[in-house]
Amino acid sequence: MTAVLLLVGDRPFSDKTLERIRPLTEAEINTAQSYGEAETLIYSSPPDVLLLEATQPLSWELCRQLKQAGQLGWIYCILLEHQPASVPTATVPISSTIAALEAGANAYLWLSAASATATHSEGERLLKAHIEAGLRQSKMHRDLSQENNLLSAIALSDSLTQISNRRAFDWELPRQIKSAQEKAADLSLMMIDIDYFKVVNDTHGHLVGDEVLRLLAERLKHNMRFDDTPYRYGGEEFVIVLANTGKAEATQIAQRLCQLICQHPFRVNQTLALALTVSIGVASLRRDEAESGMELLQRADQNLLKAKSAGRNQIVSS
Repeated sequence: MTAVLLLVGDRPFSDKTLERIRPLTEAEINTAQSYGEAETLIYSSPPDVLLLEATQPLSWELCRQLKQAGQLGWIYCILLEHQPASVPTATVPISSTIAALEAGANAYLWLSAASATATHSEGERLLKAHIEAGLRQSKMHRDLSQENNLLSAIALSDSLTQISNRRAFDWELPRQIKSAQEKAADLSLMMIDIDYFKVVNDTHGHLVGDEVLRLLAERLKHNMRFDDTPYRYGGEEFVIVLANTGKAEATQIAQRLCQLICQHPFRVNQTLALALTVSIGVASLRRDEAESGMELLQRADQNLLKAKSAGRNQIVSS
């Protein structure tokens, strides 16, 4: 991924700064003439390093906003000021550095015009060092974010079936219920259990049982509506949250699923195909039920038990 530096300031500042920083970095350099344009670029495609015209009050405010926003606080912010040729050095007063750090900037730097022709002036070396530090910080942040996203996906995925797990379901159900209650929309829950699954394990072994679970998960993924996500609840039990779905429609979906599984044996390997069925408990959200989803889940579980007690391979709804 190409590193990006965003330069924000008026035309004279941008032109002068571009001339000085192009030899210092291989990063892509974008510019913004206004702070409205800068904010649009920052929030749509965050840069790795932000170089701001220090003499503009909005530059300081932009630093504060980024650090307070949290999500973009990792962007490396440099406040930069060009000094006239009469200033022989580029030593920033300690008070300016303190104020910049307090505002959320990572550095306050001066570039003296007197050193403009010096390839390796102290001012350029210091600016280059800060740019490189910002690029390192950004890379570390992006690498860590990518790793965290991967770990989150692993934590919310069932390792056997590769569908969402119980933890993901426990997080998603209250969110779905809250959304349904706010919109006064229907919501239903299906709890699915493989009939006589213990017999499969006892007769054919747990490896065959694992393959049956994987095959069922695949059927659920490919035979549900686009927004219906299956979860492995535990053991041979699966749950599906049906958004914008009332009792009648949820029951029809469950019936279709039961028939699909019953009519098509599970081909475990070239020599073994198992004719299996499932029982399904369906519960639809009631207006007075808690956002946690415990009551909805309990009713779906009770209906599943009723379906199994009544002979299996059937649906009980409420």
